[in-house]
Amino acid sequence: MIFQRINFHDNKLPVFKENKAKGFVTFGADNLYPDFLVELFNKSPKHNAIVSAKASYIAGIGTEVFGQNTTDIAKAEAKLKNINAYETYEELKAKIAYDLELFNGFCVEVIWNKAKTSPSEYYHIPFKDVRKTLDGHYSYSEDWSDPKAERVHYMPYNPITRESKQLYYCQFYRPGEGTYPLPDYVGALKYIEVDTEISNYYLNSIKNGFTAQTHIQLFKGIPTPEEARATARRFKENYQGTDNAGGLIIQYNDPTEKESVISNLQPSDFDKQFDLLNKTVQQEIFVAHKVNSPMLFGVRVEGQLGGRTELIEAYEMFHHAYIEPRQQKIDDVFSYLLEPIAQVRLETINKPPIGLDYQALFTAGIIDRNEARKELGFDEIEEEEAPVALSKQNPFGWDDERDLIVFNKYGEKAEEFEEGKFEFADAIESAILNVLKENKGLQVGDIVNITKLDAKVVADTIAKLAKAELIKSYEDGLETTPKGLEEIKNLQTELVVRYQYGLAPGISGGLLIDTSRKFCTDVVNSMRVYSREDINMMSAELGYDVWKRRGGWYHNPTLDVNTPQCRHIWVQKLLRRIKR
Repeated sequence: MIFQRINFHDNKLPVFKENKAKGFVTFGADNLYPDFLVELFNKSPKHNAIVSAKASYIAGIGTEVFGQNTTDIAKAEAKLKNINAYETYEELKAKIAYDLELFNGFCVEVIWNKAKTSPSEYYHIPFKDVRKTLDGHYSYSEDWSDPKAERVHYMPYNPITRESKQLYYCQFYRPGEGTYPLPDYVGALKYIEVDTEISNYYLNSIKNGFTAQTHIQLFKGIPTPEEARATARRFKENYQGTDNAGGLIIQYNDPTEKESVISNLQPSDFDKQFDLLNKTVQQEIFVAHKVNSPMLFGVRVEGQLGGRTELIEAYEMFHHAYIEPRQQKIDDVFSYLLEPIAQVRLETINKPPIGLDYQALFTAGIIDRNEARKELGFDEIEEEEAPVALSKQNPFGWDDERDLIVFNKYGEKAEEFEEGKFEFADAIESAILNVLKENKGLQVGDIVNITKLDAKVVADTIAKLAKAELIKSYEDGLETTPKGLEEIKNLQTELVVRYQYGLAPGISGGLLIDTSRKFCTDVVNSMRVYSREDINMMSAELGYDVWKRRGGWYHNPTLDVNTPQCRHIWVQKLLRRIKR
């Protein structure tokens, strides 16, 4: 008698090989390993839920922009609201977070404007569709299983060469990963596949109403090895696997033959074994995903109370150990990609753990306003029959009269200046020297944005000024030299950089509206412009950062919460002093 064992699938790590004929490195033996990961994501309910929740945590609920001046902040915020022709940065970041969780990497297409002065659009490129070429570039195809599918060639992102379109390819390091990244959950791929098969098994068992786990004896003599393999292959194709769960086996015998013996091997406690398997699979998937508390993903586990304190502690640990490094990676990448537009630092605003979004609970009518305020750290309030107009309220106890005296003490009347016009070479040189005088570290793109001059004219003028030793390198940008400062005095055109109260980008309505506070109204109507030194001295005298607070505040009508911010920002202007 011969017994032959039919083995189950064996999940091995992908092989990365150079395909010299086609000029790229394969992602797995069949070059479709990312598609395999997507298939598991779509089929495994546990894996799908964890990846989706982690991606949501990583994407956060918004992005804060930090910079050395309000002009850069305003430029960056405007670009984030229109990161490309179809979506905002938050929508783009949500896609990137999914790719980062599924593949441990992401790709961003950077499209430069015609003048090559700054990127005009940023697009998400599905990580699963990108392959590395043998020459260090990238190749994109929507279907790598089709050899005739169109492929798009990308140069790596380089802010120096500035090809019309480039690809920024980001992957997290993992020991022994090779050319392409491996996901953090790679150690649990077998359990994730088991999870998909559990669902499939139950579905087909219910459909067929019969579960076959059998031992088959065929009384046709001892077959040759080749015949045994052929028979095993036919049984495997027709009866093995969860797709065939509950299927029937029909046998036809000659009257003179001894019938085959088919024995049911399913144990009587098979339901308990399946339940144990399901719990084991869940535990292993959680471990592979570095989940310290299933409660963060809406899963209640025996022995866990699920209290608010326990949930917050679990969230803080998980966020610090896992979410924060990934958020920081995305923030760092886009801060870098935005450098040609503005020198800023991005920081993702964290999403609260499931069950702690108190504003949403209040909006849904589950808790009242004061309950939400209490959980968010604000004092309870009493409803007023005749509320004071927002424009007349002063929730932070600011001394507006004192502040206005200081604001009027510094700065100059705007009527003493006019917008700079650059019709001659000395005016262009003066403009660039003056911009760098008050804003060290600017790059060529920044100067183009401030002066509104042609990029080639700016680049040529900078080269001329550098050769004459009137400007020099400063960190990652430029600055005016002592010789350049002397030259400014000799140039006929006197240009200065000043800041004026203006409307923040993306804010609707006019510069002043009906609900504008008296402070903001007075500052706008004063028609004054300020130097950087003026604003720094005002900050020192008033005891707060005038660059950040300015003078207004925002009222959240949903929770009746006030935050110190304003519709206005300091708008940078390049002006010429009027000679009278």
